[in-house]
Amino acid sequence: MLRSGWIAIARLFLVLALTITHRLGVPLLAQGVSNQGVSFPGTMATPPTTIPRFPDDRVSLEKGPIPQDQRVEEGCFLPPLTVVHRTLTDAPNLNVPPRAIKEYRSACSAMQQQKWPDAEQHLRKAVEQHPKYSAAWVTLGQVMQARQQPDDARTACTQAVTVDPTYLPAHLCLADIAAHAEDWNQVLKSSQRALELNPASDPHAYFYVASAQLKLKQPAEAEKNALKAEEIDKQNLEPRVHFLLAQIYELKGDSTLEVAQLREYLKFVADPQDAAMVKKYVADLEAKSAK
Repeated sequence: MLRSGWIAIARLFLVLALTITHRLGVPLLAQGVSNQGVSFPGTMATPPTTIPRFPDDRVSLEKGPIPQDQRVEEGCFLPPLTVVHRTLTDAPNLNVPPRAIKEYRSACSAMQQQKWPDAEQHLRKAVEQHPKYSAAWVTLGQVMQARQQPDDARTACTQAVTVDPTYLPAHLCLADIAAHAEDWNQVLKSSQRALELNPASDPHAYFYVASAQLKLKQPAEAEKNALKAEEIDKQNLEPRVHFLLAQIYELKGDSTLEVAQLREYLKFVADPQDAAMVKKYVADLEAKSAK
């Protein structure tokens, strides 16, 4: 059902999108809205996520490049959590026993090869060795989500919150799982908690807050938080925000800003068919504006 490779993993982390018809003659937010993706003939397309920096070129938004010896222990997360939010020395994972770290590293290796059952097995052994291994719980949650087992995914990320309520990736993990379930109140709750932990430099949390607010019919608040995500996201770590802003500007009837955001969004589309369809939509919008 999902394509192989990292594009397939990225598709699992869609929060919101919309239906575009064959003719592309209807507005982005017209009837036919879908939370599952942009529907194209015979396939399922989604807004892009960043290509995973997994794990060697990840950077901390707060502290710059992560030292080599700290990368795996902090988290070999899948999109959209591929960016490390805290270094190992700031995290409770500092005292993880060597056997648990070994299992975690084996899980990361299995994930790179897309061997999801093996990754799950290693991660479960890691948390057995160290029940407070928050990064391993979050990674387990993401692996279970990738395996389309949302209940197990939610349980794992909830456990990460339980062992460390201040661990930001755990709250983002829960927000992402809730978004897949279209539980927008839970998305808002989890992402707002993430913002409380890191209000200055986390674009993902602002993106999830804005996404939930748009779905909960709070467009003004959604625009404010989406713009905040765009402002602090100098590296375009959360490019889906441009797609979200395009939706907001369509609601406002501002086709100029809508087109600008869609053009920015197109810079990160990995799938050629998706890109072609969105380009066609942008061209139609510009043609209508020119009349």
